[in-house]
Amino acid sequence: MSKTTSHDPLGRSRTEIEVEVTVAILICLTAVFGNLLVLYVVNRDSRLRNVTNLFIHHLALTDIVSATIDMPFWITSLYTGTWNFGQVWCQVAGSTFNFLGCASILMMGLIAFNRYMKVVKPTLYKKVFPNKKAAQMYCVLIWLVAVLMAITYLSGWAGIKFHMRLLICSSEHTAYGLASAGVIINGVMIMIFYCHFRIYKAVRQSTENLNAHAEGNGIRSLNDTGRFNITEIRVLNACFTVACFFVITYIPVYIIIVTWNFRFDVPQTVHIASIFLKFSGSMVNPFIYGIVNPLFKVAFKRALSFGRYGNSDTNQNLSRNRVAVVEMTGRNWTIFTQHN
Repeated sequence: MSKTTSHDPLGRSRTEIEVEVTVAILICLTAVFGNLLVLYVVNRDSRLRNVTNLFIHHLALTDIVSATIDMPFWITSLYTGTWNFGQVWCQVAGSTFNFLGCASILMMGLIAFNRYMKVVKPTLYKKVFPNKKAAQMYCVLIWLVAVLMAITYLSGWAGIKFHMRLLICSSEHTAYGLASAGVIINGVMIMIFYCHFRIYKAVRQSTENLNAHAEGNGIRSLNDTGRFNITEIRVLNACFTVACFFVITYIPVYIIIVTWNFRFDVPQTVHIASIFLKFSGSMVNPFIYGIVNPLFKVAFKRALSFGRYGNSDTNQNLSRNRVAVVEMTGRNWTIFTQHN
């Protein structure tokens, strides 16, 4: 029978501490491995070297830094139930936490905007994203914005304090901290939902037009072949998976920090669940890429099998009777025609 640990400030049992620390370590290791795999395949596979995946590359970098800098502090605090590194390191850890949160959220917004321009505004896409150099500049701009936000915390202008129930160092109750986080999180969240909604509408309209064109030319419609339903489901999955995981992993911990600053009483279970969700966001992204994106799935298999996994099955899938389909490339939806 587990007994409450008298030395634990949160009154957790030894079993509870061991379970929490074990799960946290697994999240950390999975995040590092999964995102390193993303970096590897994006740099190694020529089919993945495009603008959208360049943004995914930078998003994976934020997750790796989070797993190698933020998570070790968090895991140590999970084990001890307190902060053991002094105020200076708390300032560093809290600033890094806010820096990476800002960078990753803005990068998610940039990815959503890139897809939106590619699908909904294709004529403007080449002007806004003319080449990879321009895309790199957008990424640099995001990193600079995140650095500027971190400097305000490192300089002491915006306070950092150890959150005894989340077991992380985070921003104190200041107008700047709450306003900046609120504007960035809420603003980007609204933009992501809007972009994915417009993508869904555009793809659905294109699919309906393809059905009408196919029927008019005596070709089986997408509905008859069952491809329309599959496509519609994939559109919904792609749009809402990204948006929902963004909300699930980022919003709860922000709400907890706000309620903590205003001295609202929230159960400890909710605190722990929210911070686990926040850090698990660094872990789930590679799984989403592998499930939703066929090119990432093939690249992951090739990397994990050390190149033994070939492309024959992919080539066979692309050799079909002439039929108009809608396929997702990365997370951009492209209409094309397949030939024998």
